[in-house]
Amino acid sequence: MGFQQLLLILLGTIVVIIAIVIGINLFATSAVETNRDQLISDLNYLSADAQAYYKKQTEYGGGGQSFTGWEFPEYFKNYEAGKIKAKIKKKGNEVKITATGTEIGMDGKKIVKIEVKVKPTSITIKIKN
Repeated sequence: MGFQQLLLILLGTIVVIIAIVIGINLFATSAVETNRDQLISDLNYLSADAQAYYKKQTEYGGGGQSFTGWEFPEYFKNYEAGKIKAKIKKKGNEVKITATGTEIGMDGKKIVKIEVKVKPTSITIKIKN
């Protein structure tokens, strides 16, 4: 083989290796974003469910202007996207829901974590990682 042919093979190999590395990085980034988006979607659902419970009268199985007694489905406590925990404040006027994902977060060290504060008229989402 000539020198020019060996150079083309070497150059082609380098291009393929670079493409593989870029593909792996894109896949990892996509997995993190997908995990975060799924958790946010599930937290929105649970937040709306908590607010509905708050607004529903006690005679109809609600909280009667209190979050006390609200429970979310057992499924969300440990499922494929991560783990979700909820804590109701003592006064019953606020719920703090914390979701921990399964992927490594933005800092490259800790797992994806999202917190939501649910009040009777507002939902505040804070992405921790």
